[in-house]
Formats: sequence, structure tokens, C-alpha cells
Amino acid sequence: MLFSDAINDKGVFLEKIEELLILSDIGPNTTAEILERFQSINLHLFRVNDFNHFKELLKQMLHELIPPQVDTSKIDPGMLNIVLIMGVNGTGKTSFAGKLAYYYKSKGYDSLLVPADTFRAGAIEQLHYLSKEAGVEFLRAAPGSDPASVVFDGIQSARAKKKVLLIVDTAGRLHTYHNLMRELAKIKRVILKNAPDALLCSTLVIDATTGQNGLFQASNFKESLGVSDITLTKLDGTAKGGIVLTIQKELSIPVSFIAFGEKITDMCRYNQDKFIETLLD
Repeated sequence: MLFSDAINDKGVFLEKIEELLILSDIGPNTTAEILERFQSINLHLFRVNDFNHFKELLKQMLHELIPPQVDTSKIDPGMLNIVLIMGVNGTGKTSFAGKLAYYYKSKGYDSLLVPADTFRAGAIEQLHYLSKEAGVEFLRAAPGSDPASVVFDGIQSARAKKKVLLIVDTAGRLHTYHNLMRELAKIKRVILKNAPDALLCSTLVIDATTGQNGLFQASNFKESLGVSDITLTKLDGTAKGGIVLTIQKELSIPVSFIAFGEKITDMCRYNQDKFIETLLD
């Protein structure tokens, strides 16, 4: 993609760097900071006809701008761990819930899947199917049930069955729809009231194709509900998902997982070094 002939011209080179960062969905603010850093580099370096040299500089700048990776996926086997999955419509929350259950089952942690998305047609059935694929238990709920009540039942069931992990799938909601955000806040209050000793992780799922809107989503969810970590989904297409770097930088929200396909095994832990390396390829 770059530009051995462009390196001899600093202005053209900076344009190419800007293009690379924008196409990677890094975001305008982070892009501007990186370009400013490159502006300060001595001009003679731009006569070095080796892009790998500048790629390493770019990787170094990103690592300096982005907070160090934080592991938010640890399970405490001595208590109930609850993962509350949040996000806007169509980000792949239900699929992620099944993948997460499968991931932790492979690590020796059995979970209970809770369908708090009770109004979307087929949502309960989809999660039930995924629970079978993952080999974990599923809390049955009637369509149209009050989501907070379903979560309450899930907590009681998890305690009775001595589950270590409770995974709650919630309905998609636009971060600008305040009534829907209040409904999610009610679910969180039910968890805090009825499982005050549990380890709660509020995971925000962001679609890699969302681009810059992902930053607005993360900002609004953080302000309204609090966000423990981010999961990036749908990274199997042309989307780069670089917006998660800006989310980490501007909001200090760590990234935990990446989902990239349809199969229940198509998910991995987020590795910041590998992510940046892939982003710049």
C-alpha cells in the first residue's frame, strides 16, 4: 500500500499515512496526533526508501498513544461472575453471548445463558440454540417477559445451581433512546441489588463496520451505564475496527475479545500488538 516513491516527498508521505489511518477507522483526533508527530521527524529520514522503518515508527506511536492492554476476562471461581452484554441493534450481541459461553466452557467454567432480549422475534430461540452448541445451560423465558425479571430469575437459578458464570444477553438499543437505556439501567440495578457480592462485567459490543460511530456509542454507554470492556465483532470483512484504539485512548475502556465469523469458535482474546500489526498490513 505504501509508497516507496512517496517517502522522498514528506508532504505526499504524510498524505499516505493519513489515508492509511483514516481507512483503518482510527479516527480524526488520533490521526491528527500521529501526523503531528511525523511532522516533527527530520526531513532527511523521509529520504530513506524503506517503509518498514516508518511502519515501526507508526506502531511505536500507536503504542505510546494507546493505554497498555488490561486483562478483563479473568473469572474468579470463588464467586458468581456476571457478564452483562450491551450494545446497539445488530452488533452481534447474541452470537457473542454464545461464543463467550463456549470460550469459558473450554477453560473449565460452566455458565448459564440468560435471554434478557425478550421482545425481538427469535432472540430467545437463537440464544437457546447457541447454548446447545456451547454445551451450557439456558434459562427459559417467555417472549415479552420483563427483562429485569428474567435477569432476577437468572441470578437465583445460577446461585441454586452453583454456577460460576452468568451471561446476560440484552436487547439492542440506540444509545440516544433514553427510555431503552433506562430499561438497561433497571437490569443493572437488579443485578447490583440481588447479587451485590458478584463480580460484574458490563461488556459493550461494537460492530467493526460501525466506524467512527463506535466512539459515540462507547461514550454514551459509559456515561449512562458504565462500561467495563469492549468486544469488537464482525471483523471478518473489509472493516478494520481501528476505532477501538481511539476508544481505549479517549475513554480508557479496554478491549477484551474479537469476534470474526459465524461459527461458535470464531472468537479470540484481543491482543493489542497483533491487532496493531494487522491494522497496518
